Amino acid sequence: MQARSGTRKAKRRRSNGDGSRSQQGTAVPAWGNALPSRSERAELKRNSIFREAARCFSRAGFHGTSMDDIAERLGVTKAALYRYVPNKHEVLFATFNLAMDSSFANLDRGEKEGSNGLEKLRIALRGYLEDLIGKLGHPVVLLEDSALLPDQSRALIRRRDEAERRFRKLVGEGIEDGSIAPCDPKLAVFALLGAINWVPKWYRDDGEWTAAQVSESLVNLVTRSIAAHPDPHRTGKRGGGKRRSVTTQPTPQGEKK
Repeated sequence: MQARSGTRKAKRRRSNGDGSRSQQGTAVPAWGNALPSRSERAELKRNSIFREAARCFSRAGFHGTSMDDIAERLGVTKAALYRYVPNKHEVLFATFNLAMDSSFANLDRGEKEGSNGLEKLRIALRGYLEDLIGKLGHPVVLLEDSALLPDQSRALIRRRDEAERRFRKLVGEGIEDGSIAPCDPKLAVFALLGAINWVPKWYRDDGEWTAAQVSESLVNLVTRSIAAHPDPHRTGKRGGGKRRSVTTQPTPQGEKK
């Protein structure tokens, strides 16, 4: 009886393989959930791959970047990358989807927080751009949609069309409430997103302006073209920090002021 009882106690103390232990059939989280779980750690690594891949694609283009290049930038082996992503095309597709996720999240925020069509549009564009040149790692790769596989391209186009439809709806709402001057919503959105999606081409995170400063000022600048009553006093000083406020057009990468 003692041996059997000891076996049951040993089973209750048995490790689950991730540092946690089971007690009386109930898993006890390792360190009281203070550390990321195994799935959370895997997701963090995948996101690191996508961010570094975006930077590599931005510098050398999709076809000029290999999985070896991405692995070297991350300080891991190529074999380690293949534990989290099957191939380079999947990395490219994931980078596009992260950008689209940001677009929808910021549209949700703009629709919720804005008081009129123009304000909703500015909130959505500002958050989207700040994500592009901030946490997503300068995905100039957005300009390389032709490198996607056919099925991936169709899926991306469906998401992109939905996002553009929602942006056009905000422009139409602004026209109706008087915050946006009468214009063609489709043409306006093409012009606005064209300007926004080009910023990662020249923005440098070690340059003179923070992502928040550039996002604030550039969005104010481009949306002023459709505003019914442009505010000449908007200077785009949001974002804080010691880098200077953006009151003039930023200098493209490689150019001297």
